Amino acid sequence: MTTAILVKSLRDRRRALIGNSLGLVALVLWLGALFPILRENEGFNDIMERVPPEMLAAFGTDLATFLTAAGFLSAEFFALFAPLLILIFVISAMVAETATEEREGLMDMVLSNPVSRRRVFLEKAGGVAVAALLMVAVITATLLAANPIFSLDLPVVGVVAAGLSLWLLGMSFGAVALLVGAFTGRSATAGGIAGFVALLAWFVTSFSGLLPWLEGAGAASPFTWYREPNPLIAGFGAGHLWLLVTTVVLLAAAVLLFDRRDIATERAALPDIKIRRRARSRVRQPRSAWLLTDSFRKVIWDRRRSVWAWGGGLGLLSLAMFSAWPALAQDADALAALVTSMPREVFVMFGLTNPEAIVTPAGFISSRSYQSIGPIVVIFFCVRGVSMALVRQEASGVLDLVLAQPASRSRIVASKLAAVALSAGVVVLIPTVVALVADRRWETELGLGPILAASAGLYLLGLFFAGLALLLWAAKGTSLPVVRIAGITALATFLMNGLGALADDLRPIRFVSPFYWYFGDDPPLAKGFEPSYFLLLAGTVAMAWVALVLFRRRDTSV
Repeated sequence: MTTAILVKSLRDRRRALIGNSLGLVALVLWLGALFPILRENEGFNDIMERVPPEMLAAFGTDLATFLTAAGFLSAEFFALFAPLLILIFVISAMVAETATEEREGLMDMVLSNPVSRRRVFLEKAGGVAVAALLMVAVITATLLAANPIFSLDLPVVGVVAAGLSLWLLGMSFGAVALLVGAFTGRSATAGGIAGFVALLAWFVTSFSGLLPWLEGAGAASPFTWYREPNPLIAGFGAGHLWLLVTTVVLLAAAVLLFDRRDIATERAALPDIKIRRRARSRVRQPRSAWLLTDSFRKVIWDRRRSVWAWGGGLGLLSLAMFSAWPALAQDADALAALVTSMPREVFVMFGLTNPEAIVTPAGFISSRSYQSIGPIVVIFFCVRGVSMALVRQEASGVLDLVLAQPASRSRIVASKLAAVALSAGVVVLIPTVVALVADRRWETELGLGPILAASAGLYLLGLFFAGLALLLWAAKGTSLPVVRIAGITALATFLMNGLGALADDLRPIRFVSPFYWYFGDDPPLAKGFEPSYFLLLAGTVAMAWVALVLFRRRDTSV
């Protein structure tokens, strides 16, 4: 009995595994180095006692533990950024191994071999699980190594328990993606629903202390099992068992569904369908036929579900930030004292180059919706859109069929890019509408202009990196890992903006960062449409134009 399918699944994830692991290791070391500075800050304890407990609860900690390394790391690392990266990795990988391969016709070839369906399904899921476990193992080893270096005093059992809890959290929502994919066979639906359920669970856990009507639902949230009690302090607990049971049950249901469902591909030969409408008969072409000849509608069709999932997630995040502000504003002086007492590096690392603005509604809401999570989601959506519409189609040979249609290369690529831009516009529009309604509901007095301007800047930032991905693909085709290079570039330019704000000698590097063009030194919601936004627009147009020129002269790979 071999494990060839599991090994292939693991090998396909190796680059993403290395990239995500390195990013998480760097974040762990950065936070480990910052904690001694925070611990030695005089008067910090007195200030923390005045901070509303609801604020700390939203970040996965409380007053009793925040001043310890375990509480600090839980709030700054394990509450948001580590789960975010793990969930993106696991959900996207689970969908790629099952629903995406079915859509592309690869699953049929795998299942035609003398191997059971259940084994194929379980080995593919197992390959992703092993890759995620390796990523968590790297994080755990880094924490254990940093423990004596920075005098963090973390219990070894707690570090291992936190790592296992993180892995089980990722696997539980990965199992959701497997279940939806096994039921529908649609990759966009599987990834979108799993991501939305994960965001909904995070929202319920984080804001159950602020919103009384969420208290009952909080007990049933996987994020509650993941956070409470804090595994870095309490070690192994019932939360691990609940996450494990949930994962096993969902995986078993997914296996049963996959074992009994017919496998069909989008490219299967479909008969002409004759229908009668308004007393006239006509022949309707198969959906695959008209989608093949209309590049714009094809991309819109492929992303129709993920648009609402990602946009709805950002809208939910915006709603959470607006609803949390009134409780935090009750003691604005304590919040201001907390901000001034903490090292500036803590805020700059997350893109907040003007920490004092957090005590205002514009700064607080921007900190998550427009300066950390919002840009990550929009950039990921735009870059992935270019990858699905062009890079993957060239790798699978579908692009050659599209280019055989009576349309120029430039028109086809421009149509696909326009569809990606339209889809991204809808993703940004949803939280914008939520923000406009919430601004009136909670009387934050941000105003129509700043909200629209912040959303426009966020949209242009995403398109900028989509243009970069398009340029990389047009220049080198599938020989370059376009998504990874664009992601690394986004991370590097994000750090350039932060480091330039910390050191005067490094300040010039900020001016070449697209994040500086968008962030500047004030929260996006505290200003109108900045002239620097035109740099994002000009950069996107220039890269798209060069990409079109390059692609007209390049041979496509089959």
